[in-house]
This record gives sequence, C-alpha cells and structure tokens, in this order.
Amino acid sequence: MRLFFTFITTIIKLFWRLINFSRGVIANLILILLLLILAVGWFGQETISMPEHAALRLAPSGNITETAPLTNPWQKLLQQEIKEIRNSPLQDILDVIAAAAEDPRVTLLVLDLNQLDQINQSQSITIGNALERFRKGGKKVIACADNFTQSHYLLACRADEIILNPIGGVELEGFSRYRLYGKQTLDKLKVNFNLFRAGEYKSALEPFIRNDMSIAARNANRSWLNDLWRSSSQVILANRPQLTAEKLNDYINNYDRYLAENNGSAADTALHTGLVDRLLTRPQARAYIANLTGPAADNEDDFAQINWLDYSQLIEKSYQNPPTSARIAIITASGDIVPGRRPGSKIGAESLSRKLRQARSDPAIKAVVLRIDSGGGSMTASEIIRQEILQLKKSGKPVVISMGRLAASGAYWISADADEIWAEPTTLTGSIGVFGAWPTFEESLAEIGINSDGVSTHPAIARRSLSRPLQPRQARAIQLSVNRGYRRFLEIVAGGRRLSLMEVEKLAGGRVFSGRRAKDLGLVDHLGSLADAVGSAAARVGLNRDDAVYIPDETDSSSMIADLLNSRLHLRSSIMARFIPDAYASLTSKLEYPELFFYNNRDPRNLYVHSLLNGSVE
Repeated sequence: MRLFFTFITTIIKLFWRLINFSRGVIANLILILLLLILAVGWFGQETISMPEHAALRLAPSGNITETAPLTNPWQKLLQQEIKEIRNSPLQDILDVIAAAAEDPRVTLLVLDLNQLDQINQSQSITIGNALERFRKGGKKVIACADNFTQSHYLLACRADEIILNPIGGVELEGFSRYRLYGKQTLDKLKVNFNLFRAGEYKSALEPFIRNDMSIAARNANRSWLNDLWRSSSQVILANRPQLTAEKLNDYINNYDRYLAENNGSAADTALHTGLVDRLLTRPQARAYIANLTGPAADNEDDFAQINWLDYSQLIEKSYQNPPTSARIAIITASGDIVPGRRPGSKIGAESLSRKLRQARSDPAIKAVVLRIDSGGGSMTASEIIRQEILQLKKSGKPVVISMGRLAASGAYWISADADEIWAEPTTLTGSIGVFGAWPTFEESLAEIGINSDGVSTHPAIARRSLSRPLQPRQARAIQLSVNRGYRRFLEIVAGGRRLSLMEVEKLAGGRVFSGRRAKDLGLVDHLGSLADAVGSAAARVGLNRDDAVYIPDETDSSSMIADLLNSRLHLRSSIMARFIPDAYASLTSKLEYPELFFYNNRDPRNLYVHSLLNGSVE
C-alpha cells in the first residue's frame, strides 16, 4: 500500500512539473512573439510628415484613460500595436486639440468615433470644451460615425456638423441604474448573508438582502441620475439649436413613433429630428471633407489629413517636461481601493502611499494634485492613504484633489482633508457610509450532507468561518466596528470640510451626489477639470500651470502583457464569445462585479467604504 501511495504521489508531482513547464514555455513564446511585434513596429516606423494644409483626424480607439502617460517607448509601442490593450490617453487628446488650434496647417478637425469604446460623461465634457476652444479660433469641427451611442453623441454634438452613415442611428436613452437583486436565490440556496451598514442610503449590497430596490436608494439614485441628464441635455440643446427640451425628451420617450414616421430608418429619424446634419456613406463623407481640405497627396479618394497619433509626436506634451526645477506633481489614482501594492486597474494603498511619500521628500515638488477616479473600497486602505496625505500637508505642501467621473465613499474619505477639492459637474461623489458583510454557507452545505464541527479554546467567539453560522457576539462586534467607522468618516469630513457633525450627518447616510450638487452642499470647493485643479495648485505656491509633471505609474511590460492575457482574451476573444452579444457580456459583468469586489478586495477588518457604482450607470 505504501508503494502504491508513493507511486501516486510521484505521478502527481511529475504531472504538476509538466504543467509548470508548459506554462513557462507558453509564457516565453508569447513574450517572444510580442517582442517580435515590437521590433517590427519599431524598425518599421516611417518619418512623420505634416501636410501644408490638412485636417486633423481625431480617431480615439479603445477607452479614454486618465492614467499618467507611458514613458517607456517599448510600452508605448506595445499598446499602440496590440488592439486588445490599445487605449487613448485623455491628456494626449487635449494636447492635440490645443496644438491644432494654433497650427495654421490644420484647417479643420474630423472627429471620427468609430473606434471609440468607452468615454464617460466627465471626459466628454472636458474634450468638448477643448473642441469649443478650437472652434472659437475660426476652425471647423466635423463629427463622423457609423452609429452614435449616447456617450459618443454627447461628444459629437460639440461639432459644427455631424455626419451619420445611412446604416446607423443615434441612440439616446437618458440615464438609468438597474441592478440584479438575488435575495430569493440566496434563500433557496440557504445562504445567510450577514450585512452590517451605517447610513440609510448605503445601498451597495442591497442586492444580497433584497429582491428590489429600497425606497431610500430609489430616491437617492433618481436625484443624481436627474442631475446627470440635466447636464447632458444642456450640452445637447446648447449645440443643436434646432432642438428643444420637449422634443429631445419626446424623441427618447417615443422613439418608436419617430421611427415609424421615417419608415423604420434610424438614420432618417436622426436627420429629420435635427440630431445630425448629413447622411453620408464612408466614401461620401471622405469626398465631402476632401472638398473642404483638398484631396490626399497619395489618394484622390481621401482627404488631406494627419492622424492624431502621428500629430501627437510632433507637439509638446503637457505635464511631462516642466520648464523649471520647481514643479507640481500630478498623481493619478483609478479603480477600487485595496490594501497592498496593486498597480494597474486598482488603487493599492502601498503603491499610492509610496508616491505620496516620494512627493513629500522631493524638494523640487512644491504641491500635489491627486486625480482620482474610484468608487471606494477597503476602509483600512483608504485610511492609510489619507494618513499620507495628512503628512504631505504637514510638510507644507498643498494637496489639491481633482475628481474624475467618480470619487465616492472611500475616494471621498481620501479627499476630505485636501486643501482644495475640484470636481466635474457630472462627477459622482459623496456616498459617506460604511458597510461590512459576511456570508455563511452552513445550511447550504448541510443540504448536501456536509457539516462543520470542532473545538475551540474560546467557543464564545471562535474564528469567523464561511461554513459556520455567525455568532451573535461576532455580529455585534462587526456592527460596532461599522458604527465606529461611520462615526470616524463623519468626523473626517467635518474636520476636512470645516462643517459641524450635524451638517455632515445630513449629507451622509451613503447618499451619492453629482459634482454640481456636491459643490452647493460644500462637499467640494470648485467645479472644473484637471487643468483647473493644476492651475489652482500652482497659484498656491507661486508657480505656473506648465510647471506640473505626471508621476509615472508602477507599470512595467510584464503587467501590460498580463492585461493583454487577462482582459479581452479570456472571454471576448474566444471562439464562442464571437457569437455572444454584448448584452450578455454586460449582464455577466453585473452579476460578477459585486462578488468579485467582495472576495478579491478584502479589507483586513472586513469593513468597506464603497459605493459599488463602477459600471452601474447606463
């Protein structure tokens, strides 16, 4: 028998070694392939030439990102050459538009949105404002697309002319927040989901304890959704004078009637409603623009143009090469707030704290602007970062917060003590509340004949386990910790915002506010972009906006390769995924996000300051 087990053990070890060896071989082959792609791209690059008169073709691809620009040329080339990880930095887009506005060789700007995946409302407003400044110089902007989603249209409506492919349409739906509620399923599975929260409106984990949205959450959500739509409709109406608010809302509410009046043609519906100006196929659009700019030198069927990525290499970049040794540090932070070192799509407390310490110890850095886009996360991690911000302020260096599309809950915990807080009008912020959660599966396991039993030196408490019921003393301890965390949150906001506890309590409870509403309530100081926040920080220390510089992220080539392998290649690039509609992927993400957040972003004390708003606004 002993010989048999030895044999089995040996086989398992050999099999495991084979798996490890195969994994190493595959990883090395992928790395070699990527290096070959990079080498071909690197040595195959042509010299960029700028025509004397041409259109700037602004065609962002992937998602609009706000992270610090890549400085490693190999990483930049890797992202440019591989579609699955290709994104468009917001600052690069703004720099290109600003430079083109002053360049006499650029006669107009063509905004091509066919390759753009995601752009949030705050980014759309920022880019739209840059387009407005471009147009004020007497130059024209033309927006083109085969189809306009709502997020795309909110940017396209800033153009002088909007061209739509006759095969497409304009999708306007307003904003909504729908979630999947699973209490009934958990009851059937006999899962006991123990939720502890402080704040009437802290509804992040309602889907685990309810079958529908609570009245408090419904009222709070309706408030900020209406704020977002008010901002969006104002942009549309200001740039499409042929529309009225009544007609715009009627178009959304009765789209089927409008479609029937135009023989089912979405493109004709958009044209006759005044949402677009021309219906042209791609060749027709190119010919139309060629009449304005002249034909391309090497192709009479296309217009004279320079691609925005090429043009970007010919201009000076913002916040990369400050003219003086004294500077403003720009630090970007995006994603869930988690303990430890987490580069990439999360805010690691250790990673961000290290950047803040570097800024504090660097005598050349006179102030810090923290650009944050996060729905929150671990309470412990949020507090660790806040402590570093306090140390930074104590050293005499001002800290200015610039909020992106989202800076709620734990992100607001981090922000409250800053010298200034800037938000976009459509930023979602606030969500001052705390929750803890602990699901147990003892009844589920008992149904299939599995039971947990044992002994403990302190049976009255014992260690929390997913396979045993949560004891009353344990539940009380968690709730007390949640209450204490909530009280601490109120105190932090009151101290940082110079408000009384009573005033903060009225604003708290987990309620989410738009940036515009948050300013009225005193939760933020100013409305504006990152550039506005940088300018304010510079003024505090007697510097200019041009004296700012991005602090690079902790990103290396291996992490970019990991993003390539783990993001789009795991579902969307599989053979079966090609036959799965995007709606299914959206549904899958809704089902996965709360669970993935809870299990992958563990707080040491199981306490969270998170709004779970990521990806929830439709």
